[in-house]
Amino acid sequence: MKNRYLVVLTILFILTFTTVISADQIKLQNGQSFRGEIRNSSIKIRTSYAEISIQSRFLKNIKKEAGNFVFSLSENNRFSGELLDEITIALDSSQSSYSSAEIEAVNFSNTSSFKDNKAVNITTTNGDFFFANTVEDSISIKTSLGSPLNIKYSNISSIEYLNNENIYLINRKNASEIKANFSQQSLILWPSAGEIFELNLNYLQKLVVN
Repeated sequence: MKNRYLVVLTILFILTFTTVISADQIKLQNGQSFRGEIRNSSIKIRTSYAEISIQSRFLKNIKKEAGNFVFSLSENNRFSGELLDEITIALDSSQSSYSSAEIEAVNFSNTSSFKDNKAVNITTTNGDFFFANTVEDSISIKTSLGSPLNIKYSNISSIEYLNNENIYLINRKNASEIKANFSQQSLILWPSAGEIFELNLNYLQKLVVN
């Protein structure tokens, strides 16, 4: 009987300990910390190039760094900027919401991997990195003849902005590289982690076609 009682206590301890370890966590700037379940299905961030609603299921953590919030996601995806949404956490018998002015960090216990929208890798000028699909199937660049030239993404390996030359280096598949500027102003992207947005090309550092 005593052994049976000890087994039950051990199981209860393991279940309780596992629940605590696997719970989401919010750390506040005043030093308080709470564990529970984050209730936001998505969390909006204002980056230097767009406002994006990030799906919470892909998030690993959110941390305040040098005045900005850094969203770390699955597979090294990263967004940084201003946290726009309050974050709500469900505790044992209640739930509470906290604003960006109160939050120091948020840790998510479960993170899903990306399955869709991974046609390209995007690196922006502020150091953000994310997977996305391009809505258009080609880019348009300026030529010496004055007329634009369209190049399909299927013929491109990568595009990288050369800071010292103020021009883009376009590496093509089975063809020579090209240095050129875009004749268009932006790219329409659908990131793996969120909703479609328009990226002004002034913020594009590198694009790699997968």
